Amino acid sequence: MESLLDMLKEQPLAVITFGAVLALIFGVRYLGLWQGTKAGPGGSVSSAQVAAVIVDPTALNAAAAEVSGLAVAVQQLCSAVKEAASNSNQLADELDAVREELRIHREVTRRQS
Repeated sequence: MESLLDMLKEQPLAVITFGAVLALIFGVRYLGLWQGTKAGPGGSVSSAQVAAVIVDPTALNAAAAEVSGLAVAVQQLCSAVKEAASNSNQLADELDAVREELRIHREVTRRQS
């Protein structure tokens, strides 16, 4: 054990770090595989319910209809946001015109004073 520690002390820090990271990656992979095999599909009632929903074509058709309805709603929202942005741009243009008119009015009143 002591000779192993002496050998590690002689190695550059990059090699030791690489080894530690590699060991960590393999450890996480092993634990992930272990957890995956432990949580098999027959282990819980919820997984059986999910499998029944996936196999049931009526549920898939209903979900597809909901998704298409959601897509229509998102398109309507996008058009409403575009309209609001257009209105905001028009308002900004009008405010610029008012600012310019006020500036001109201020200059005229200064000249008259």
